[in-house]
Amino acid sequence: MTIDKITTVIPTFFTTNNQIDYNFVYKHIEQQISNNIKSIVILDPNTSESLSLTQRERNVFAFHIFKNFADKINISVGISGFNTVELVEEIKQTDNCAHNFIIGFINHVSITQEGIFQHYKALIDASTKPIIINNNPENFGVNIEPETIKKIYEYSTRVIGITDTFLNMDKIILIKKLCPKIIIWSTNDNLILPALSLGAYGVFSIFSNFIPTLISTICFGFETGENDSIQDVFYKIKKISKLYDYKLDSVTLKYYLSKKYNEPTMEIVRLPLITLDGKFKNEFIKYDEQNN
Repeated sequence: MTIDKITTVIPTFFTTNNQIDYNFVYKHIEQQISNNIKSIVILDPNTSESLSLTQRERNVFAFHIFKNFADKINISVGISGFNTVELVEEIKQTDNCAHNFIIGFINHVSITQEGIFQHYKALIDASTKPIIINNNPENFGVNIEPETIKKIYEYSTRVIGITDTFLNMDKIILIKKLCPKIIIWSTNDNLILPALSLGAYGVFSIFSNFIPTLISTICFGFETGENDSIQDVFYKIKKISKLYDYKLDSVTLKYYLSKKYNEPTMEIVRLPLITLDGKFKNEFIKYDEQNN
């Protein structure tokens, strides 16, 4: 299976006793499939809270999702962290549980671009699957420079693309110049349209968890040249994005989904994250009253 223009980043749900709630995860993925979403990401460090899971939990999670959905939807497995030796072992153990890997470098101490390249090189060598570079300097604490992206991309033909928040749109232009054939996905829902206009292929989306049709309308409408209609949809998404100004991706998303499915326990997160307080919940209530 190939990765689609729209790839939904799937949250990890938990039970009241802090175990992974596979029933809710399966239900949500089935809902994505029914909405014609053809690609998902699991074990993302932010939206999926993968760093709050043990390595064994991540391995088992990838096994179960791949076993149940590999023939229905493209599955990219997130591999993120700083411990190269540990992540090499993790990628080996999950190599048969993924269609692709999306590798993010998370670091909050001084590191060189050559160190980043060597980290990616070790993980690429440990896998047999297509690789996507996940660059998120705002959340990961390190920026993979365009020249390093080029070096990683040229190291192996299995490196097929990159995801980035692209808060600086000039970065898309530079990456396309350095790597003309690389596939680019934005990870910023409220910048989808400008990213597409500068050469991005699609989006690794949080919002497609709850508004998949609107995200699809933008991506495929842009492809077919329906510019006037997709502008209106894009402005709706910009309005929704204001609810995410708090930088609480998984927390806010899971609260929204708990309301959508009428399942209060879907908002459970693992410490050190905590559920939304009343102020933020009231913002969502106001949004629903005004837009539904």
